[in-house]
Amino acid sequence: MVTATSVAQTKTNLEVFNKLIDSSVVKMNDSILATEKTISLNYNASDVFAVFRNQVVLDFARLGKTISSTSANIVDYSVEDANVHYGEMYKDGIFGDYFVPRTVKLKGNYSIESGNSVPGKFNLAFVDSVAVDDIVSLQNPAYPFTQDEVPTEPFFSSLFAPVVAIGSAALAVILFFTVRSK
Repeated sequence: MVTATSVAQTKTNLEVFNKLIDSSVVKMNDSILATEKTISLNYNASDVFAVFRNQVVLDFARLGKTISSTSANIVDYSVEDANVHYGEMYKDGIFGDYFVPRTVKLKGNYSIESGNSVPGKFNLAFVDSVAVDDIVSLQNPAYPFTQDEVPTEPFFSSLFAPVVAIGSAALAVILFFTVRSK
């Protein structure tokens, strides 16, 4: 018998972008396309964001849509901007790990033509905190929009831990000889 252990793992930046794409497609479907079964999809985005096209197609399929080039329901979907930003570094406790807030943003627009044209925009964001040590594995070098500059370690917090450790050791030595001599 094989048992598996599940460990929570931080989602990569590309995985977070895919979740934001999911949200935008669900928003379109809920507001306008809920009753339509067949659509014609025009994915209009720069080559940088071409990676999202498959996710858009997959999301429509999950929602029960069939994509056909002959459908009268034309969906134009475009990603205008996608970026990741890391905030100021902070430490989790005195001797804890360093973390940064991560903000992943996706911006775009769409229009749906099925008799009349219905335009819409989406501007979605996802915010969480990630360990500084994990940032390299969260970014994807093939896609520049998944990367951002990692903030530098704060000067005083980098000095705090060694000062506390040296101070604690010195206090232990002083107490050892003070108590022993009495």
